Amino acid sequence: MKISDLLGKKIAVWGLGAEGKDILNYLKSHDVTQDFILINDTLCDKPEGFAGCDLYCEQRVAEGCDKADVIIRSPGVSIYKPEITKYRSKVTTVTDLCLNEIRDNHSNCKIIAISGSKGKSTSVSALAFMLTKLGFKVGLGGNIGRPLIELIDDDYDFLVAEISSYQASDLTVSPHIGMFTNLFYVHSEWHNGHENYCRDKVHMIANQKGDDCFWVNAQNKQLVDYTEEFAARRRFYDVESGFYAKDRCLFYKDKNVVSLDDLKLSGTHNLDNLAGVFSIVASLGLDVKAAAEALKEFEPLPHRLQKVAFKNGVLFINDSISTAPEAAIGAVNSFEGNLVLISGGQDNQQDYSEYAHCVEKNHKVRAVITLYQTGPKIMKALREQVKRGDISLIEGDSLEKAVAIAYDLLQKNGGGTVLFTPTSPSFGFYKNFMERGNHFIKVVEAL
Repeated sequence: MKISDLLGKKIAVWGLGAEGKDILNYLKSHDVTQDFILINDTLCDKPEGFAGCDLYCEQRVAEGCDKADVIIRSPGVSIYKPEITKYRSKVTTVTDLCLNEIRDNHSNCKIIAISGSKGKSTSVSALAFMLTKLGFKVGLGGNIGRPLIELIDDDYDFLVAEISSYQASDLTVSPHIGMFTNLFYVHSEWHNGHENYCRDKVHMIANQKGDDCFWVNAQNKQLVDYTEEFAARRRFYDVESGFYAKDRCLFYKDKNVVSLDDLKLSGTHNLDNLAGVFSIVASLGLDVKAAAEALKEFEPLPHRLQKVAFKNGVLFINDSISTAPEAAIGAVNSFEGNLVLISGGQDNQQDYSEYAHCVEKNHKVRAVITLYQTGPKIMKALREQVKRGDISLIEGDSLEKAVAIAYDLLQKNGGGTVLFTPTSPSFGFYKNFMERGNHFIKVVEAL
């Protein structure tokens, strides 16, 4: 379905958050239709400019769906809701509308979309940055950057999009080039379980055609398994016959492309993702060497293994976006030298046994300081599994004190890294992970 297919239709927008408001304003300002139905799972106010539209909430959602010609589903609205299942034939999304529009009406624009359990935001941002530095007009959007609806009226050489599993789950169109960073266990009520999550994620490339292709991290078995049915279009990265990460460097076959030490990025896992990004760059016939030089100027995204400060031999890293144990494990394994970890947040019924096992086997970790609601739960897992005597396990009572303790400990041990990797969501203590990360930065700056 394209925007032109909506002309004169009665349009229901289900989900009145940022994306819902964006599509409402776009359709109204472009005179696609003036006949709107507003749907939201919970009670809410009508968006500005749409006071005259009918609003259906809570138990009346199905009534609103029934009256619409087309339902535009926001990402937060699960495809497994019974109303979505019932009215499937008239359901679309902003992502699907935009990708169809660009593929059909902007033939000179190549769509590159990246997804994955972790690392997709940095990957799309780095790719868009390098393509721009190479002289191309690039639109960056989707789950990061500008909403896709803001990009469809302009002409680009490349549209680089981050696509979440929520956005990919019911696409009827796919990008020209896709890439997956990884696929980890994620329990989500939205997907009704892990199996659906994996299938929904890889559905991003299910509708590729012609010369379209997608890139997969060969080292992630789960990702390889779930993309097997699309193997005809699949290309592998992180393999020795192509781009791969080794010894803090990115290689192409036996040639060193770039070293992590020359980049502003932290974390060796970023090199695995960059192997995929550079595979795309090379497949487009672009100058890999020039792209690598440009990458040295790329600034990491805030709150993702962000270098905050270096004081008296101690490096402070803000990884506030780490809201799951799996993300924290990746962060811990990304650094050399002494490490002190600060972890804890809102309880989300997560299992911290693997995180504790990671701490036990990683002798670089000199201390773990736990905080907030999950602090006791994380500490319990640590005390059950961590048996070595060269580590301190500390229950903290504030971020300020935790940072001070970590800083003092590392100064006494010749320096190292304080890694703020919460392993848990921020809600209940902060508005979001950004506010949490900014608090950490302020605490470090005040030392």
